[in-house]
Amino acid sequence: MNNLKNSTSDLLFVRNAFREYYFKYNDLVETPSRINEREFGFMTFQTGMMRHLSFNNIREVYATLIRNTPSDFYCSNAYYNFPANLMQDKGWKGADLIFDIDAKDLGLPCEVSHRYHLCANCGEIIESTADPCPLCKNSTVRVESIPCSNCFISLRKEIKKLIAILTDEIGVEDDNISVYFSGNSGFHLYVYDACFHHLDSRARSDLVGYILGNGIGPEVIGVRKGANDKVSIKFPKAGFRYGWSMRLARKLRIDQSSSSKLTNFINKLGGYERFSKYIIGYAKEIGIKIDPQVTIDIHRIFRHGGTLNGKSGLSKLRCVDLNKFDPLNDACLLNDTDVQVHVKPSNLKFKLRGRTFTANQKKEKLPTYAAVYLICKGLATTI
Repeated sequence: MNNLKNSTSDLLFVRNAFREYYFKYNDLVETPSRINEREFGFMTFQTGMMRHLSFNNIREVYATLIRNTPSDFYCSNAYYNFPANLMQDKGWKGADLIFDIDAKDLGLPCEVSHRYHLCANCGEIIESTADPCPLCKNSTVRVESIPCSNCFISLRKEIKKLIAILTDEIGVEDDNISVYFSGNSGFHLYVYDACFHHLDSRARSDLVGYILGNGIGPEVIGVRKGANDKVSIKFPKAGFRYGWSMRLARKLRIDQSSSSKLTNFINKLGGYERFSKYIIGYAKEIGIKIDPQVTIDIHRIFRHGGTLNGKSGLSKLRCVDLNKFDPLNDACLLNDTDVQVHVKPSNLKFKLRGRTFTANQKKEKLPTYAAVYLICKGLATTI
């Protein structure tokens, strides 16, 4: 639960709400393909991470969720000969290709309005990050955010851009792509095409670099450095029909007949070097904002579909229709029994399950799903 210093009563309250969810919604917990070849793991509410687990069927997963009621439950992207062994003895056989896009990586201007700073030691709200915690004097700050509707609109756009690159430029079929809400502030995109299963970390890194726009320069559109910082322009014979050449051509508003226009533009900028910096900056700006480490890691364990996210109390769910899926409604499945909580920030505003909550008082009565949401983020405690 975000490693915050939650009280025993907080942990018990959230754990009970999670257990009720797994009794009521175990049908949402997905059965992964080749389940007996996957590594599983889970985070407990108090004792930490358990890894190197294996299950033969989904019934064993259900039993673990009910018996242990973890704060977070994970399944590997990888397939192994011996998933319960230590990493060096597992016998890696391949891994699904997975991408992660999170609101915190988009640099959205709205984040300032729903971002909170907490002491990493005691969980106290810190108004000024330049000062130590007023309660325990610790100087390490933890940032928490409550994503808004604008965050999810932007995330959907980014996911659609990623899907377009994967299908139009990488050759992935639509049927081999699944999108999941992560259960907090982002989305996971899974590629199930077996052609990608055996890519090692280096190959995945190359793919990530292309999607991010790393290493994209003027040469992509046929611009090369000549003598005395002058340029040589030789447009691709195939034109600017796809990929980065198409994206850069659209930005520059050029086509096959625009050699003189582009030369003038480069000269106005100050030559090849300035133009190169311009292209690199633009490529970085429009590259898809994926988390590179998530995709590169071929031994990573991911939050399992249908399970709860310990940072929010929301469910990780497959988005059958990305346009219609509303994370703050569709993934909010805990009960609505009212409970009293102590809310830490003043004037806290958030939206869940179609309701807008404005916590103006320190003592608030909230439905369980809203109380769990705030407690998981360290923004409230039980009374």
